Amino acid sequence: MARKTIILKRNPDLLTVLSTGRGQAQLALTLFIPSVILKGIAWELNNEDDPLSLYHSFAYLLTLFSHILFGASTCLGIIYLLTKRDWIKRTLSTTKGQTFSDAVKSFSLQHTIQKILIDQQIGNPNLTQKTTLVPDVFVRANFKNETLTDGTATIDLIPGATDDIVQLGNDISSALVSRWNRSIVADDFEINTEQTQVTYFLFDTQAQNRLIITKDSDVPVVNENTIQLMPGWTWQLAKEPHMNLMAETGFGKTYLANYIIYTAAKSSIQVYYADPKKSTNLDQALPQGRVFFDKDKIIGSLERMVKLMDARNMKVKEWATSAISQDFTDLRLPAVLYVFDEMSAFINSLNTKENKRVVSLLSQLLMKGRSAGIILISIGQQLDSQTLPTKLRNQAQLNIILGPSTLETRTMLFGHGIEAPLTTFKPGTGLFTLAGMNINPRRFMAPDMRKFEPVYLSNLKRVAGETQSDWKLMNAVSRGNA
Repeated sequence: MARKTIILKRNPDLLTVLSTGRGQAQLALTLFIPSVILKGIAWELNNEDDPLSLYHSFAYLLTLFSHILFGASTCLGIIYLLTKRDWIKRTLSTTKGQTFSDAVKSFSLQHTIQKILIDQQIGNPNLTQKTTLVPDVFVRANFKNETLTDGTATIDLIPGATDDIVQLGNDISSALVSRWNRSIVADDFEINTEQTQVTYFLFDTQAQNRLIITKDSDVPVVNENTIQLMPGWTWQLAKEPHMNLMAETGFGKTYLANYIIYTAAKSSIQVYYADPKKSTNLDQALPQGRVFFDKDKIIGSLERMVKLMDARNMKVKEWATSAISQDFTDLRLPAVLYVFDEMSAFINSLNTKENKRVVSLLSQLLMKGRSAGIILISIGQQLDSQTLPTKLRNQAQLNIILGPSTLETRTMLFGHGIEAPLTTFKPGTGLFTLAGMNINPRRFMAPDMRKFEPVYLSNLKRVAGETQSDWKLMNAVSRGNA
């Protein structure tokens, strides 16, 4: 694990300087500059008229001394590069796939944050050698029109400095504001499972990283099979079917579900909602037969979804005009969204026969629903394999966790190949993975609907009255129809 070493005392001896990577680099530069200057002086002396060859002799000595300094500088430079090869590899790996401009800006941010650690001497001091081991920083930041859209700053944890490192958020934010003259903050962090690294999530509060919904016109409409979840990012239901949404109570899963339902309704996506907790008022806004509370009605609605799926798939097959795979979008059918709140709790409350029936129905929707446009959103505090087999849960292309989560929860949703660190995410924020977009979890910020909440139901009732229709389940709608 690479380390940066800084000198604690004001006048260190040469051996102490040479024991540090920073000292090697500085000394190499210090020797290189005089070597160039001496070489220039020697060149000037050689051009002078010198009958007694005194100038030439002096120039020869200067040239010799210049070569010695240049050789020493080169050797120190090579030693420095060799000692920093791991750091160079990790820096290149961190910025792999970025544009050159973003990579340069990421490196600049990296240097700024590294300077915080050095200036504050955050690390593991060695009083005998009068040095301090300072952890390395690796930054990957993405920019759009000079605005940071998202980024991470990963800092190695070292003994004796862990507490200081995980409390650096405010200092990093202040330094970035000063350096970039923008409100780039780092208030969320995560620690990997090995407890060897802490990753701060960087975002620009002046950029619009989340949708702010205060009125109906703020809700974006794309088309009848696409939902916008964040600025610049849409969830394409036909390409990325099914969602798993997990969060503890009070961390925003209901707010996010309500936003998705409203946006779907406004986009002519047909919406169904199962709420075994009976905690919603959506039945006052959505048409009759779209919201289900009782066990029998929920099971009946799932059976109806499977029949609709089979009918749609048959229609797609009948209208197929080529051997190329076709789906519901080719017939201009709107997507159908089935939102299942507290799905795990519901399934676990069933008897054995009912449990098998419901899991069978969900399995059919997850395995065959994409081509028919039947999209399942599974919501709950837990979505473990005891409720739904892992191979079925993994059919969901979009996975979101809001708020803090355990190692088991993160591994469950994002997979064993992805680290499941501790987090400090606040309500409405978390991480997500989306097939085809990102393998490792990225920061997610749910739309803010707090100011829209008082008029949510009345607006949803009006919108649903215009767009929600059983006729549209099997008939085409105009592209972009709201």
